[in-house]
Amino acid sequence: MGRPVYSGRMAANNAPDAIFLGEDERGIWIGASGHVRALTCFPLRDSVLVRIDRPGPSPRVTVDLSACLYMDSTFVGLVVAIDRALKRAGARLRLLAPGPACREILAQLGLEGILAAYEPGPWPVPVGAALVSSDRPPSSEFLLDVHEALMEASGPAREKFGLLKAVLEQRVARGRGAPTQG
Repeated sequence: MGRPVYSGRMAANNAPDAIFLGEDERGIWIGASGHVRALTCFPLRDSVLVRIDRPGPSPRVTVDLSACLYMDSTFVGLVVAIDRALKRAGARLRLLAPGPACREILAQLGLEGILAAYEPGPWPVPVGAALVSSDRPPSSEFLLDVHEALMEASGPAREKFGLLKAVLEQRVARGRGAPTQG
């Protein structure tokens, strides 16, 4: 059996905790569903950044938050890192249909004016959009990278995540790539 495929727009209250990724002629589509945390989102970074770095015109990247109930700082930092890569390529990331909880998180982190304007949608899901998953935890390097991107983008984020950054830098320096579970 293949990887699960996103079946279309689902009601947020029935959404699994997952990230889906698809691509078509309109660009790259990322669907955030349920509660998106570090364990859910970290495999996404390499997949998307490789596509952004391909020769040719920069792809359009849309993050569909219509089924997202919560997103942690790791996912927000990853979104910021993707937006930065797109800006270097002359493009911008679009956030599609963030609900009140997602807007509040972005506002608390001082990002509401930094990321591209919210769009109401809809953007039909690309055919074959598939679940992004991994059987291992995110590395300390990944967590450090996305939190650094988040901290560089916003003063409030810099204040909130300074201690986390210091702990992650220590872990990376000691060669402890994967954080412990617990």
